[in-house]
Amino acid sequence: MGMFTGEFYAQSLRMTTQLKVIFPDPSNDADPVVGGEPAALYLLHGLGANAGEWTRFSKIEYYAKKYNLIVVMPEVQRSFYLDAACGPRFLTYIGEELPEICRTWFRMPGSREKTFIAGESMGGYGAVKCALRRPKQYGAAASLSGVLDFPRLIRDVRAGLWGDFSSREADALLGPGAPVPPEEDVLALVRKEAQDPDRPRMIQLCGTEDFLYADNLRFKAAAEAAGYGHTYLEWPGEHAWPFWDVAIQRAIQFFYELDLRSTPIY
Repeated sequence: MGMFTGEFYAQSLRMTTQLKVIFPDPSNDADPVVGGEPAALYLLHGLGANAGEWTRFSKIEYYAKKYNLIVVMPEVQRSFYLDAACGPRFLTYIGEELPEICRTWFRMPGSREKTFIAGESMGGYGAVKCALRRPKQYGAAASLSGVLDFPRLIRDVRAGLWGDFSSREADALLGPGAPVPPEEDVLALVRKEAQDPDRPRMIQLCGTEDFLYADNLRFKAAAEAAGYGHTYLEWPGEHAWPFWDVAIQRAIQFFYELDLRSTPIY
């Protein structure tokens, strides 16, 4: 398995950041399910994590080879994939600068049909938001236990009901006391983009014991009411890697339009 780990100065962030990329080089330790030119998967991390999260806690290297994927794992700190009111422009970095860098450096496929985006928790929110705000860029997106009711979370943060994120961090991202604008609210975005005939395909996965389960049900209901036509899967699981390691396989199978009922989990 080919692996690039490097650091570079990102113009949109005005700072040096880390990047990990997996390349599905041929070997005798996995029989690929998908052949031909590799597809690109931008795989986003959660709150409190970094670019190495997926390689530490999942079998993503094996899945990259099995499903013929170039997997790009950027680092966005605790940004919730926003262009912050006071801070770096992480949405611009993920949605504009990083894809151009990857196409230039790694000769990645540039076609929308072979470009996917996914993530867990904060990264699930980032993946859905990037796909809905740049629908012509991604063929499909996946949220794994995503933060899909961001306004509700910010309200809880400012009320002191969620200790993993502070009100000062929320103010730095959104502005002091500012509400979540519609362009950062994936509930609003999925309603807005549902009628776009070129909208990205989307799959949403969440464990029934996840603390974000109710938020995910709200997003599911909003997408269904708007007629988006997304796929929703749930099964018993918590907000943790045993669930996500299975969920990312189902997401990849969805990207390739494989049968989610009969295709095995590895």
